Amino acid sequence: MAYARFAPMISAAFERPAIWRLVAGGASAALLLIAWLFAIALVLSLTEGTTVSRALSAVTQGDPETPEGALKYLLIVGGLGFSTLLAARLWHGRGALSLTGPAARTLRHFVIAAALTLGVAAVLMVIPGPQDVSIERNMELSVWLGWLPFALFAIAAQTGAEEVFFRGYLQSQVAARFGRPLIWLVIPALAFGLAHFSPGLPTQTAWAYVGFASLFGLLAGDLTAHTGSIGAGWGFHFANNTIAVTIIAVDGTITGLGLFRSTAGIERLSELSPWIFADLGALVLVWLLLRRVLD
Repeated sequence: MAYARFAPMISAAFERPAIWRLVAGGASAALLLIAWLFAIALVLSLTEGTTVSRALSAVTQGDPETPEGALKYLLIVGGLGFSTLLAARLWHGRGALSLTGPAARTLRHFVIAAALTLGVAAVLMVIPGPQDVSIERNMELSVWLGWLPFALFAIAAQTGAEEVFFRGYLQSQVAARFGRPLIWLVIPALAFGLAHFSPGLPTQTAWAYVGFASLFGLLAGDLTAHTGSIGAGWGFHFANNTIAVTIIAVDGTITGLGLFRSTAGIERLSELSPWIFADLGALVLVWLLLRRVLD
């Protein structure tokens, strides 16, 4: 496939393409994120008169089954976006737009991709699911509506941060070092999938989840390369996570902000293979539609 629109992002990465710089940049992004959490903990310890360790526990720990805990988790991941911007500037001399693509295009494609993904999901939701899985009310509508603006902001921050790191930074830097799209699309996608590995799940389920996330990463990476910005992948990612976090949350994941809750926990992922293939098909369908709309 030709990815002419991705060329400016690769060109920015060409300035300092060494692999050791990429490794240093990734490590720096992680360390800067940790440093940010410690800084917040230090401020809390000074203002609340507690120890730094207790303040750090308050910052990093939370019950994802509560709205506060769910927001905390999403916003912590959201910090990866800022740490990536700093690391890319430090090790590669890259500005923010070289990681996101043109601002107007990024925003426009984000809106289009989010709207199209949510529209397809709304149509697919009328299809009956597995008979042994029920959907229960998780939160009163009035309470949910009160939390919804904060949830959408946090999801936008979390998904935007992941797109900046995996697609805007990692994918373009790998592309600057290896010219073949098969390499620079697959490596970031696998890294994205492995970042979603959960050792607390049954082995088969954990790796199935990694595979699902890797496929999503591959599709989002293709959209970034096809459009020349992270906007389409970000909107695609944002809409998927919005459904999973705020509409129908799955037991064992982030459920504190969901209006409804599925009784089938994530540990049953491998048992629901026909429905998983349906979900995969829906992902591919949305990807194809976005490729056509944003061509």
